[in-house]
Amino acid sequence: MSKKTARVYIETLGCPRNDCDSEAIISILEDSKFEIVNSPEEAPFIIINGCAFIEKAVSQSIESILTLSQRNPSATLIVVGCLAERYKEKLKEALPEIDILVGTGALMRIVDAIQENKSILSSNEGFIGKNIYKKHHTTPPHYRYIKIQEGCNYECSFCIIPTLKGSSHSKPLEAIKEEVSNLTPEVREIILVGQDTSSWGQEIYGKPSLDYLLREISPLFPHWIRVLYLHPFTVSESLLRTISTIPNVLNYLDIPLQHISNSVLKAMKRGYDKSFTKKLLNSVQRIGDFTIRTTFIVGFPTEREDDLEELRSFIKNSNLDRIGLFEYSREEGSESYYMKGHYEKTIKKRFKSLYILIQKKMIKRNRELLGRNVMVLTDGREQEEYYGRTKSDAPEIDQVVWIKGNKDMKIGEFYNINITDSLESELMGELI
Repeated sequence: MSKKTARVYIETLGCPRNDCDSEAIISILEDSKFEIVNSPEEAPFIIINGCAFIEKAVSQSIESILTLSQRNPSATLIVVGCLAERYKEKLKEALPEIDILVGTGALMRIVDAIQENKSILSSNEGFIGKNIYKKHHTTPPHYRYIKIQEGCNYECSFCIIPTLKGSSHSKPLEAIKEEVSNLTPEVREIILVGQDTSSWGQEIYGKPSLDYLLREISPLFPHWIRVLYLHPFTVSESLLRTISTIPNVLNYLDIPLQHISNSVLKAMKRGYDKSFTKKLLNSVQRIGDFTIRTTFIVGFPTEREDDLEELRSFIKNSNLDRIGLFEYSREEGSESYYMKGHYEKTIKKRFKSLYILIQKKMIKRNRELLGRNVMVLTDGREQEEYYGRTKSDAPEIDQVVWIKGNKDMKIGEFYNINITDSLESELMGELI
């Protein structure tokens, strides 16, 4: 294969886990002498790393496939990851623009798929690749996602992830340490991700060992270390104490709770109830000063009005700092797909009522920050204002802080900022 025909363009959609997969795919391709280019028009091969978690993500992936096919009709179009694994050959039948499919369990064979011009699909287990030197990255230069775990051992009735990614499995400690040790000097934040990040090490050490991993990697990286996607069952007191005592590990807990009603949680097959959730949150509050981020699903098929009211009351009276809200998505292949659900109008109405409540709660919390000094990592600049994030805010998930223009500031650096104003999901500040 000549250098001219070995050019590849890759488009990444979906969550940070897909960012990690795309970076690992690029490393594999470069090891085989492929050249990564920045526009689809100059690439004989176009890779689309799509998302298939919910219907909206699938629609966005399909739209991207059609757009890229139009931009370069002569290119070989390769769809990889969750989208390919979920729909397999049916996807090619529906979209003849697609030439090759590579599933979640076969991403390490991406070169074989391209060179042999054939699809490779497998659901044995999800892919945990690595990008040691981070020559190519899908994030800004100052932060990186590192995937430490993939797959899931739980069987939530609304979720298809175990089907797509297999059972939980962890990246070995030494491989993670190698990635962290080889980060470039401009990186100021690393974000550990996985499908169930807090279960890291379960099959290696016989128990969830994320606390051990954090103690091992924290001396290797002097700046912010953030963890996403913690499952309530594996947020132990040992993990909480470890996070609260290591200075560069952020006291940021991303724990999707999904609901609070016992009947809804049971139908969701979450495996815990309201009392478990309250006990967990009490432990969090007792052990340290944490920012707690969670998500809830509204409109699950078995959710009654009293369940919704129970969730509303819980949100209103809780100490949650960041709340994401999602409309229930009926996904083929999930157990809840066969449950009799609510009308779309009903789900949207319930979503709106809770969304307004959450916004009021966030406005109140932001007002409490007025006059305080906070550390901000700058992410970018628009016109005369820089914007960045506090320790309590993950990139592209939580809120930002807008900083009045200062020509001496740099993107990707830490600054002390005095908060001068607030909105429902934004803060304003001045450089101290």
